[in-house]
Amino acid sequence: MRLPSLATILVALAWATAVPLASAQPGLQPRHLPKSTVFYVAWHGMPAGEARKANSLFALWDDPDFAPVRAAMLEELLKSSAEQEKTQAPLTKEEMAEVASLLDNEFVAGYIGDPNPARAAAAAGESQTSKWNGMFLVYDRTGKEATLAKLMLRARMSEKDPPKISTETLAGIPVIKMERSGGTSYWAENGKYALSASEPAVFEQITAWTKHASAGAAELSQSAAYKEASDLLAGGVLELFFHFPSVKQMAGDSSAAGFRIRPLLQNVRVDAVHLMAGHLSLEGSRTRIQGAILGDTAPGTPFDIWDAGTAAPGSLAYLSPSIVSLQESRINFLGIYELLKRALRSTVPASQQSPADFVEGAAKKRLGVTIPEALASFTGEFTSLQSSAALDPAKRVFVIGIQKKPETLKLLRAALADRIAAERSEGDTTFLKISEGGMHSSAGTASWKYYHLAVTGDAIVISSRLDSVRETLDAKKNGDALLPPAWQAARTQFPKMINGLSFVDFQKVDWAAVKERWKAESLKAAPERVKSGAVPRALEHTMDLLDPQIFRRHLHQTASASWKDAQGMHVDGWID
Repeated sequence: MRLPSLATILVALAWATAVPLASAQPGLQPRHLPKSTVFYVAWHGMPAGEARKANSLFALWDDPDFAPVRAAMLEELLKSSAEQEKTQAPLTKEEMAEVASLLDNEFVAGYIGDPNPARAAAAAGESQTSKWNGMFLVYDRTGKEATLAKLMLRARMSEKDPPKISTETLAGIPVIKMERSGGTSYWAENGKYALSASEPAVFEQITAWTKHASAGAAELSQSAAYKEASDLLAGGVLELFFHFPSVKQMAGDSSAAGFRIRPLLQNVRVDAVHLMAGHLSLEGSRTRIQGAILGDTAPGTPFDIWDAGTAAPGSLAYLSPSIVSLQESRINFLGIYELLKRALRSTVPASQQSPADFVEGAAKKRLGVTIPEALASFTGEFTSLQSSAALDPAKRVFVIGIQKKPETLKLLRAALADRIAAERSEGDTTFLKISEGGMHSSAGTASWKYYHLAVTGDAIVISSRLDSVRETLDAKKNGDALLPPAWQAARTQFPKMINGLSFVDFQKVDWAAVKERWKAESLKAAPERVKSGAVPRALEHTMDLLDPQIFRRHLHQTASASWKDAQGMHVDGWID
């Protein structure tokens, strides 16, 4: 069986059934993988017992009232499977449940780098005909031997061009060698583990790993990248590690559209990004995700994309007592622009004008200011606020932070000149009515869609409804802005300086109203969606029968934040 197919099944079907899954003590320790491991994802088995019962998400999933939704989701998956694979009958529900039970046990999938430096450096070149494929999968098959055998047989029977199959010995054990037009793979079942790899050298390394025969100095845990990420890989049911290769390994001497890739990557200092790592864990009722992109965050690196952060986002001043959700983020416009300029400069000789110069010229002609001057009008803060218990999109308001109102207004008038339908001032606030475009019919343009903007001294408040804009402005004027107590408590668990913040209060949601609105929108869109096959009809029908209060029983809130420091860009959050 092809490695991507099995790995996809193991991950995707975990949430497709309600099979009670047993917790397993992790026997596969990723830190003991070979030092040349570039990437891995490790699944340590689904939780069971009290850990599962106490978790809000699993409590929702396991609730008997949610069973129809689980069944409908499974039915849609089966239909999709049948449509994608015409050469065999789709899996039955019983077979799907059996396959999903593979998630009882742990597995590790990943990629081990080429031990041949010269070949690794050439791998990115277009002239390379035989590229290294370091992918591997190790699965603890204890108690799942029969299920794996069925899955292997089914996979082979479904292939239109069956592989050439032979046997040989690798790492002292018999393996099945499968040769296809797209490459060769090796499969073996040795002791409690099933192993798959595309390179003999990789197969030998992962076999030694499962036998705990790896040399300490050659282990991944001894690499600088793993040591840097170690705090992000501790604990959890799922962990992820990805070590970014060097520019030389990524690009070689390759080119795209006539441009050499390596100079471009060097100009934007991609090597400053070292790795990405994180894990998912269960902490009582909460499901928590922690992760980071680590590296050198000095100016001039890709980390310039993100703002340094603030202790109190300005958009919090626009909160109302009825707030249901908030998503806030801060990006560094000027940092992004400088990265793009450096990248574009590398695409042409020094004697030629950079494409960025043409863009700057066109922008200044249209806006009346340079791009850096235009970007300096904004703080980089974007916020989405929802105060409707029914999650009505018309009640969603967006807040964009600005530096100086006069400059911002001038910029908006220049950029949106042909779409400003109306403008008026009320005190210190300027209101703009912006046309999004016409809604056309056989009789011509029937109506126009508009957005309403209110430009204040520190922000642009935007919504599709003027009354939503005014309500948001009134919240700040009346001094109502205050994080709800539960959100305040969550905020204290994040660092002082943040560049992203998100909260949702599930208990404030009117789930019955959400259901009715969802039904109305589905019916309105049904003719075209059904015609195009985009509607999951079984799931739609089941949701229509579902008691929406099931969500209130199990879901309380979700909170997350992001921040940048000298080590990298971090994210932490949970759903409860």
